[in-house]
Amino acid sequence: MSENSGKIDRIENTRLVELLGKIREDSSEENMIAVLKEAAASKFIVPVDGTDGNYKFHAVSDSKGLKYMVVYCDSDSFEVAFEKNKEPQNGVLAGFADLVDVVMAPKIGLSGFVINPGSEEVLFGHDMLKMIAAQMGIGGDGTAKVGEPDRYPPELKSSLEGYLLIEPTVKKIWVRLMRENGTDRLIWLIVADAEGEGEPLKYTLDNLRKYCLPYLDNMDAMVVSSNEDFAKKVIEGVKPFVSQADDQQ
Repeated sequence: MSENSGKIDRIENTRLVELLGKIREDSSEENMIAVLKEAAASKFIVPVDGTDGNYKFHAVSDSKGLKYMVVYCDSDSFEVAFEKNKEPQNGVLAGFADLVDVVMAPKIGLSGFVINPGSEEVLFGHDMLKMIAAQMGIGGDGTAKVGEPDRYPPELKSSLEGYLLIEPTVKKIWVRLMRENGTDRLIWLIVADAEGEGEPLKYTLDNLRKYCLPYLDNMDAMVVSSNEDFAKKVIEGVKPFVSQADDQQ
């Protein structure tokens, strides 16, 4: 959670709020998968007390005494929740990977986190987050494998070079292969150095994923920003697969 507790950028996450509303009415596997995909690419507001480096998170307890960290996926819900406070409520921006890391930390003692308590109020429990962490290669014991593939799809490089020509907001793209923890399922992990944040950035990443899918040998892909903490770890010391600089040479 790299943002400080001062003024933070407004976030909307319109699509995620819509999906959270749907899942309260119909918690089908299809709706849950849609929420997970959207949440994985989203930023959240975490209300905190204290100062940078010594934060105290807000938590709620269920009937069994289990504690869940409180987070909000849009600025409106965050402001409504604390509108009766005499003093402005501090908050930090966090990516989904950041939330998973906090919840999975053994000394924290959290059983998960709850998004937008009091309105959409969707809970992500420890077991579900452990599974997600394994699939994303974050948190937990880090046993999900992300690395260099033996081969790349034959048309992928030229297609991404073409993509950079029509999308100037994306400067570099890394392509890695990720194997889910405990399974043989492989998925392409595409990391983009892209301008913007919030909804515009999410729109760019979604479009990049759609653009890539026809060139990925019928495999699925996860597309994330290079600003995400777990993405930084994955691409550390790795040369971009394609970059704007390469095209200009």
